[in-house]
Amino acid sequence: MTDLPDGVSIRNGERADYENVAEMQYPSWRLSYRGILAPEMLDLFDYQRWVSEEYPRRLHRTGWTMRLAESGGQLIGMSIFGPEPGHPDHLEIDSLYIAAGSERRGIGGLLLEDALGTRPLDDVVLWCAEKNYRARRFYQKKGFQLDGRTMMWKLAPGILEIPQLGYTLHR
Repeated sequence: MTDLPDGVSIRNGERADYENVAEMQYPSWRLSYRGILAPEMLDLFDYQRWVSEEYPRRLHRTGWTMRLAESGGQLIGMSIFGPEPGHPDHLEIDSLYIAAGSERRGIGGLLLEDALGTRPLDDVVLWCAEKNYRARRFYQKKGFQLDGRTMMWKLAPGILEIPQLGYTLHR
């Protein structure tokens, strides 16, 4: 693993962390989807749903984990990953978010490398919003390639759907 920048540590996230994780992730998520979703649509999301439903659902799956990057006692990034459902020989990156103001310091790369290190021989898959060009560039620079998979993320079926593209890192 690459040396961590001074003062940065990565640890497992626990249920007691969910509130702080959601408070960090929500502004970053809004920035990620700015220009993809209208501001009034972004306003419809309540991060408490992540705390009460999404994190427990994602992390209840066998082999799934949440990892947190911290610096100076502050949460500055998070990732959620585990075996791809239906393809346990693949690692799936479900979420990777960096706190607003902490971007472009290498934290995303550290969290990604941390996840990749848990299953160093497996191919790695993820989904990325088609119009999230910043995230797409990040993953492409890390060796991920478009793999031809597509799906519609249905936030409100028939009303609010976001095209997603599949990426794979072959190892």
